[in-house]
Amino acid sequence: MSSNNTAYTPGEALQVLSFEVGAQTYCVPVGTVREIRGVTPPTPLPDAPPHVRGVINLRGQVMPVIDLSARLGKGPAQDGPRQVIIVVENGRDVAGLLVDAVCDSFIVEAGQISPPPSVGEEASALVSAVITTETAMVVLLTVDAILPERPIDLAA
Repeated sequence: MSSNNTAYTPGEALQVLSFEVGAQTYCVPVGTVREIRGVTPPTPLPDAPPHVRGVINLRGQVMPVIDLSARLGKGPAQDGPRQVIIVVENGRDVAGLLVDAVCDSFIVEAGQISPPPSVGEEASALVSAVITTETAMVVLLTVDAILPERPIDLAA
C-alpha cells in the first residue's frame, strides 16, 4: 500500500532527492526523507536479511540500516568517504538507507516521469518510475517496498 509521499502521482511534478549507489543514480521523493546523517556503525541483528546491516539508535528510536546496494541486487556496498545514511519514513516505519553519496534535490516535471518498463514478467516493485533529465535517466525508488516488512501487530 503506497501513500502519496512514497510514489509519484501521474501528471504531477515531484521534488526528489538523488543519490548514488555504485555507478547508478537513484532518487526518492523528498517527502519521505527525514534527514541525512553520517554513517554510524550499526549493531548487527541475528537472522536479518543480508541487505539489513543492523540497527542504530537515532535520538531514542531504534531503526534498521539498509545497505541499498545489496537491497538493489548489486552486492554489498563498499565503504567510502562520501557514504551517508538517508533516513526515510513511510507512515510509522523509519529506516536508514546506506548510499554512496547524496547528489542533489530537484523538482521533476510530470512530463519527465515515466512508468517503469516491464523487465521479464513484471516491473520491479522497488521502482516507482524512471525520470528522464537532460543529462541522465534516474530511477525513482518506492520507499515502502525498500523498507523491511513490519510484523503484524499482535496486540489488540
